[in-house]
Amino acid sequence: MVSVILAILVGGLFLGGVVMAGDALKRHSPARDLDVRLVEGDQFTLRVRGWAGYELRTIFADFAAMYDIEEPRIVEGPGRIFSIDWPSGLEEAHILFAVNYLHYPRDFDLDSRSILGAARVWPGNLTGIADNQSAFVFVPENDTHFDRVHVIDESGQAYLGDFGSTAFVQIDDARMPREVKKLFT
Repeated sequence: MVSVILAILVGGLFLGGVVMAGDALKRHSPARDLDVRLVEGDQFTLRVRGWAGYELRTIFADFAAMYDIEEPRIVEGPGRIFSIDWPSGLEEAHILFAVNYLHYPRDFDLDSRSILGAARVWPGNLTGIADNQSAFVFVPENDTHFDRVHVIDESGQAYLGDFGSTAFVQIDDARMPREVKKLFT
């Protein structure tokens, strides 16, 4: 029941923001500079376990409509791990939003779910992360905020990407689920 309430709350926040902010929300860029930065499609990928393919297509059709972007290509791999890719690229902020939305989509019951999702972004594609470092973007374990992601770069430095902020903030506790890296092997 608590998960249903959380899902409704998060969905309401997403919908309320879209309705109230309109196009301004689409241009809102948390955890990055104010310039719109397109990350080429071959420079990142999202992976997820815990959803069925038809559910992911529904989730990302909704996501694409919310942000007025193309729908991603979704491919199931071994172990029911799905790759989610935008061949034409995606704005940096939308990558962060997509990782978050994997965990908190609208109109889905999350009570009986164990979702593990993250993005891997190649070096030089996340503002504020060293240009020579690739990074994992994920929702932290025991998340209670629902509007942020964490990032950990190759050197092990952790960052907070709060959707109300304009830059990543270094943090000491990444809280990266231990299975995240296995999504990409």
